[in-house]
Amino acid sequence: MNSASNGLFKAPEHPKAVCVSCSTRSQCINGKLTIEEVNSLPANFIVRLTLLEGQFLYHKGEPLTHVYNLRFGSMKNEMIMSNGMRQVTHFALPGELLGLDGIANGKHQVDTVSISNSEVCSITYANLKKLTSEFPVLMNSLENSLSALLNSTNVHIFDLVNLNATEKLADFLIEYANRISTVGFDRDNFILPMNRVDLASYLGVKIETLSRSITQLEKIGAIRSTNRHIEFVSRKPIFEFLDSAFLREKHNSKKGAAPTYPEAFEKRKS
Repeated sequence: MNSASNGLFKAPEHPKAVCVSCSTRSQCINGKLTIEEVNSLPANFIVRLTLLEGQFLYHKGEPLTHVYNLRFGSMKNEMIMSNGMRQVTHFALPGELLGLDGIANGKHQVDTVSISNSEVCSITYANLKKLTSEFPVLMNSLENSLSALLNSTNVHIFDLVNLNATEKLADFLIEYANRISTVGFDRDNFILPMNRVDLASYLGVKIETLSRSITQLEKIGAIRSTNRHIEFVSRKPIFEFLDSAFLREKHNSKKGAAPTYPEAFEKRKS
């Protein structure tokens, strides 16, 4: 049984009732469908599922049965090594599609767990595949989600290899702020949903190193930080020590627009 069944399912609703007023509709797999097309979807196409902080959406090795659009809240993807070591590989934010890791061989490759109270729209993968022939835009949205995930992974690998700890943190905070701005949140003043253990794992640094990096960003006048609360004072000091045309383009993207990336990475260590 999929781990999501341990969550709190809401009664199936017609997609129109779920989608029309959804604040993350522009980021959703159904976002490109017209209202008429949404109305024509099967009544049980979407089932909403609420998860409390710490609940698993699915575990590694479980069969792929559904994909999930994250309506609100936050999730993390995590791999557990044979020695018990845990590695966070991704933080999912509202509008993102989850479960795509299981497409290759029909089984999930990571654990996905809620790091805050969250709600997802659960879509049976078999139903989604059937409907892509009737609504090609669904296939396009699925392909775009896969491509975005791949691009994000490539950028993250680049960061892990080429940036030092403070640069990794600075880059993460600006990218995170831009991501939440696409669904209407303030990118200059926000609460991080992840704890420092998870953030350090994702950035590939020790917790003590992460704490020193936060202090360094405060000292140069870039941020103010209290626990998980982050307030950007100025991004200029970050850009000065990163000297990053790549990072500038991400930061200067129009607020509320989808992230854009230059053709070539131009990050360099100072």
